[in-house]
Amino acid sequence: MIDKKKLIRWLSLSAYFAAAFLVFLLLLFPFDRVKAKLESEVRQRTSLELSVARISPRFFNSVLLSDVVLSDQKGKVLFESPAVRTTVSLFSLLRKILSVDLNAKAYGGDLLVKAQQGPGRQYILLDANGLDLASYSLLKDLGLKLSGKLGGNFEMTGDAGKGRFWLKGVTSRELKIKGFSIPDLDFEQCWLEADLKADRLTIRKLELDGKELKIRCLGDVVLRERGTLNLNIKLKPSERLAREQADVLSLLKNKDAEGFYQFSLGGTLAEPMPRL
Repeated sequence: MIDKKKLIRWLSLSAYFAAAFLVFLLLLFPFDRVKAKLESEVRQRTSLELSVARISPRFFNSVLLSDVVLSDQKGKVLFESPAVRTTVSLFSLLRKILSVDLNAKAYGGDLLVKAQQGPGRQYILLDANGLDLASYSLLKDLGLKLSGKLGGNFEMTGDAGKGRFWLKGVTSRELKIKGFSIPDLDFEQCWLEADLKADRLTIRKLELDGKELKIRCLGDVVLRERGTLNLNIKLKPSERLAREQADVLSLLKNKDAEGFYQFSLGGTLAEPMPRL
């Protein structure tokens, strides 16, 4: 039969040590030093700058990073979030694997990052849902007036990865490419499926569907150095857009049975060269 006095004593001691640990965690743990170390490690290991306003404990293996900003060395903001919850897997640490989950509220949506690193193991998963393109400051800095919702995921093990992303309600306004004005366009839905192997990105599927224009794209992008393009692109304008852009479309001689104009795109990311 269980001795109630011993049971109560054990429970009291357990509660005392748990309370003492929480007091240590809340009052004595050097969160400022951890924040400084985290920012320093990002600065030393990458060409980026990380700023965290404060770190707050949430549980034994979880902390909350407040007002997180990631920028380049020129101060251009690449990512920002009011709150990022970080959780470290204790079970993975026992197997000598560092496993970290990051849950962030960003750009009107949710972002999840899972990363694992250990002997023979390098893995990362990125999952996004409902991110608002119009609130992403980098697009504005580049002069791109885009709006829409972004979601999807990207998974990478070692140097190989694959991703699937979607966009809904995409609009572009006053867009210019190499000095040429692009008509304002609206796309109800967009899909992207791509594989990454070392420095080569292979686009398996890229489709943009709108009332005025449909776009299809397949091919490869070599991400090394300036970024080499080898893409096959198909365009299908509406009758109204075809009339308005008759001079441009007259340059595209290859048209298939479904009404798609076809051309290839070579060159580099900085200097794309269409091959008509």
